[in-house]
Amino acid sequence: MKLSHLCATFAQLNALQVYQMLRLRSEVFVVEQKCVYQDIDNKDLHSQTRHLLWYQADDLVAYARVLPPSLSYDDPSLGRVLTAESIRGKGIGREIIQTSLDTLSTIWPNRAVTIGAQSHLSHLYQAFGFKEVSAHYPEDGIMHVDMTKT
Repeated sequence: MKLSHLCATFAQLNALQVYQMLRLRSEVFVVEQKCVYQDIDNKDLHSQTRHLLWYQADDLVAYARVLPPSLSYDDPSLGRVLTAESIRGKGIGREIIQTSLDTLSTIWPNRAVTIGAQSHLSHLYQAFGFKEVSAHYPEDGIMHVDMTKT
């Protein structure tokens, strides 16, 4: 499956890209996962936040957000990692994580990365070198665990 990829700050995104990003995040996290939470958290606007968008033709089908140190954790972080239902099971999730980690290491080299992962995805992040560093905890009705990659 051939996807095109874009990495941009919020200021570099156009109105359509912002709309697609917020719509896909809402489809996956709010509707599919039945998770009522405030997705728009102002972290999108930070000048050092990067939005990674993957397109199949003109359709946004995957997304991740890379955050600077001290915004969510002391370390740089990634989050809002998702794929549209239409492309799941094709290995795109691993591509998203690897590209996000590459972006993090380019912007903040030689830094640990800390994430708040959904507990059922802990094994996926462990395959990328993350280790659980907290007890599992409920967040917005879904179990999570903090994980760090050094």
